[in-house]
Amino acid sequence: TDLLFEQYADSETLYLVALMNNRIVGGAGVGKLKNMDSLCELQKMYLLPEARGKGIAQLLLQLCIEFAKEKKYKSIYLESMPELKAAIKLYEKNGFKKLDAPLSQTGHFTCNVWMLKEL
Repeated sequence: TDLLFEQYADSETLYLVALMNNRIVGGAGVGKLKNMDSLCELQKMYLLPEARGKGIAQLLLQLCIEFAKEKKYKSIYLESMPELKAAIKLYEKNGFKKLDAPLSQTGHFTCNVWMLKEL
């Protein structure tokens, strides 16, 4: 995350920042997975506790999905953890399906929930 700006500096990536009262409370991004031209990854989606339950996560997720569609990606992939139950419920509500194994070497070694949404 030290080079987050550089990671989202090209036209095939997006990072959104959520603000409440002019304060950053979260964000979410979309980035292309290496060696997978038609697949992008939902990345770094997080909200501070005071921003949860207000529809912000749904809005961030929807904007990321729309961006992926505009860029002609065929699928959007994500990795999460089982203890993030509210996040997983949000992803499922938005059409993400659980996978049995990861699709790529993302380096997220602690994540053991893998999901995919066909666009």
